[in-house]
Amino acid sequence: MDGRLRLPGPPGTAPIGLAVVPAAGETGPVDDAERRSAAGMAPWRAAEFLRGRGLLRGLTAEVLHLAPEAVGFRVEPGGRPRLRGHPAGVSVSHTDRHTAAAVWPDGAVGVDVMEPPDELDARLVRRCCGERAERMLAEPGAAAGFARVWAVQEACVKAVGLGLGGLPWRIPVDPGARRGRWRGVRWELMDTGLPCVLAVAVQETPRRSVADLAVLVQHPARSGLHPAAGPAAGN
Repeated sequence: MDGRLRLPGPPGTAPIGLAVVPAAGETGPVDDAERRSAAGMAPWRAAEFLRGRGLLRGLTAEVLHLAPEAVGFRVEPGGRPRLRGHPAGVSVSHTDRHTAAAVWPDGAVGVDVMEPPDELDARLVRRCCGERAERMLAEPGAAAGFARVWAVQEACVKAVGLGLGGLPWRIPVDPGARRGRWRGVRWELMDTGLPCVLAVAVQETPRRSVADLAVLVQHPARSGLHPAAGPAAGN
């Protein structure tokens, strides 16, 4: 399944493009520089890197109406990919099972994909979930709840360009919430139709408030992604 959708950005801005695919699926083209970079990586890391760049390039070309060969990326010191010659925000995420990408022409964006872990590390849950950890660990859906929390935390720090340096585990996230805010960042969880969790986050500013990230799927016939069901906690 190739899940692609457009989410409306804040009023007066362009939609946010999202895509998620299984690791075995096709993504998009990569350039010679990316192949050279991948040559120096471990095989598993090279495969993830090339899948991510291919998906991000294809989605960027679609959202910005560019030829794929006209899309180039550079990497900031913190590891965040940026478009060459264009202010649009881009983000990519991958596991060994799924790859996800996000593009927003009008601002910074973060995306993260994660599968519920087969075995939970109680110490990691306590680190990421704080006072909610013990209750979560006692619930049957603890693995899925932890995956939602971690995906949101990762998407938020990516949106502000910090990655792990932003200490994502310190971001408070209610495991039952489907959308919310953190320090001027608006986040949303998406249902993917795949066995994974997908979170997207964008930065707000005093002049740009994001009311709802997920209210419109522009290509429902092609999309495996839909706004997640559940309470609008965190609004």
